[in-house]
Amino acid sequence: MDNLLFTAPDGALPESNSPAYELLSILADGDKHARDNLCNELGGGFRAYLQQLTGEYYQHWLIHTEQDEYNGKKQAFYWLDERHFSCDWEQDKDARTIARKQYKDRSYYGSRNAVKRLEQAKQEKAEADKEYQKRIESKKPTED
Repeated sequence: MDNLLFTAPDGALPESNSPAYELLSILADGDKHARDNLCNELGGGFRAYLQQLTGEYYQHWLIHTEQDEYNGKKQAFYWLDERHFSCDWEQDKDARTIARKQYKDRSYYGSRNAVKRLEQAKQEKAEADKEYQKRIESKKPTED
């Protein structure tokens, strides 16, 4: 953890009593950690803490993931990028730049897909409104 403390920018480290800090301290050993193992150590799911660390909240830690086997079952493994351990400000900044780009790519593609979905939902709603008008509203008694 000392190597991380040396090059991490101000605000990049979570409070020491937070679950995000606990996750970061586990990943600070430089090893790959299986999802089940992290869940056991953290007492449950850790997605929110992972999102905090890789997102803007803690200035984009670069945490890699890959699928592998653990205790006979396929699952994700997580580890911290080696550049965070380098004690070199520039390498740490490179890792954060990569993590920020990945974060913004996910945000962009998620937003783009949401816009596409919005157009489809708008059309589906118009069709449902039309059918409702035709089948339900038309059967309501009119007031004379």
